[in-house]
Amino acid sequence: MALPAGGSAGDPESITQEQLVLSLNFVADAGQLMLESSSSVSEVVVRLRELLPALGLTGCSLDADLSSLVLSYWRPDLALPITTMRDVQVGSPLLHRLAGTSLLLDRLERGQISLAEATTRLAQLRNQPPPQRRFAWSALLLSVAGWVVFLYGPDPVTILVALAATLITFPIAPLVRRVHLAELAGTFLSALVLAAVPNLAYAAGVPVAVGPAVVGALFIYLPGRVLVSSVVDGLNNAPLSSLARGLQALVTAGTLAVGMLAGGALGTGLGIRYVPNTAAVPLALSALGAAIGILGVAIAWGMPRAQLLPAVAIGTGGWVVASLGSQLGTVSGWFVYAVAAGCVGAVGALTARLRDSAASIYTGVAILPLVPGFTLYQGMLALADGHTAAGIATLGAATVTSLAVAVGVAAGLALTTDVYQVRIRLPHRRR
Repeated sequence: MALPAGGSAGDPESITQEQLVLSLNFVADAGQLMLESSSSVSEVVVRLRELLPALGLTGCSLDADLSSLVLSYWRPDLALPITTMRDVQVGSPLLHRLAGTSLLLDRLERGQISLAEATTRLAQLRNQPPPQRRFAWSALLLSVAGWVVFLYGPDPVTILVALAATLITFPIAPLVRRVHLAELAGTFLSALVLAAVPNLAYAAGVPVAVGPAVVGALFIYLPGRVLVSSVVDGLNNAPLSSLARGLQALVTAGTLAVGMLAGGALGTGLGIRYVPNTAAVPLALSALGAAIGILGVAIAWGMPRAQLLPAVAIGTGGWVVASLGSQLGTVSGWFVYAVAAGCVGAVGALTARLRDSAASIYTGVAILPLVPGFTLYQGMLALADGHTAAGIATLGAATVTSLAVAVGVAAGLALTTDVYQVRIRLPHRRR
């Protein structure tokens, strides 16, 4: 069954009640899949509202948050409104589902496929595993190696210790689920292990750079994507999801910090002392590390191959902007990072516009080099070593930078949308 998809959906009353129910169910299923694939709520709502007129659902009420999605439609010939609801369970990012659903909606809106065919393909997409699923753990290890290079350079010992610590954390999440503990317990234990293993290796005489080993492994757990989604939702009139995402990012970061503090306390007990980090990796080397780190995370999150290189290029470019800006010395660090994040947001939106996809597919991984993970570690290590004032100041700087990055990405997305008068996708002229 093909519904009108063009400049007009035709006479809404010519669409039967059965067709209305099928359309509403499809939109609800598509929205549920996008939300559960870890997209921002506002981005999903905007995309679904663009689709509704093409399905003859002009005037349909749509409400969504992180736990549910509700659609309700009424017209004069209906005795009662037709309402459908979906429960939403947000989990790990599944970017192949987000990209596939976005493309499917575009094809349906253009009239290239029927609603029945779109419904069938959506069901197939829900059951489809990530394209590189068997490489997920290997991809995360590749990412960790890249982040160590990004922070410290290609030191084999430090890379191996970081990889060993990461391997130990892989069974933690399944174990936590099996014994029915809170997810945050797994986050804490992972951070504790990531901080403890390099410290123990150093105490045993292994010539490892403890900070880069800890933070390089920690990068894959940082909630940067969630924080950006919180700010984007806040700027797009989705306050409940914005608060929920913000609280999630805060609690996750706090749990990671406590785990690092425990590991840092172990390190200070073994004689490791707080030393402010002043070393700088050459830009070319840090950019290479950032590219490898982004690539590994993108593969692990199921990003389709067509989006991998653009995401890596956007993230690496954002880091180059931040690094060059930091060398000026006349501008505050948080402002430099905000500008770099703004570039990531703007280029991510443009890329999504050109490639018929959601901007969050690119920005969620591209911002990782800008997340101040090493600064956070330095602050927790200072607190563990008794340097309270230095620790608080360092953690304050990390917090300000994190917020600047999130706001910068959101501003880049919003500015691009305003300048080109588009949503965060390629609009198609209806014929």
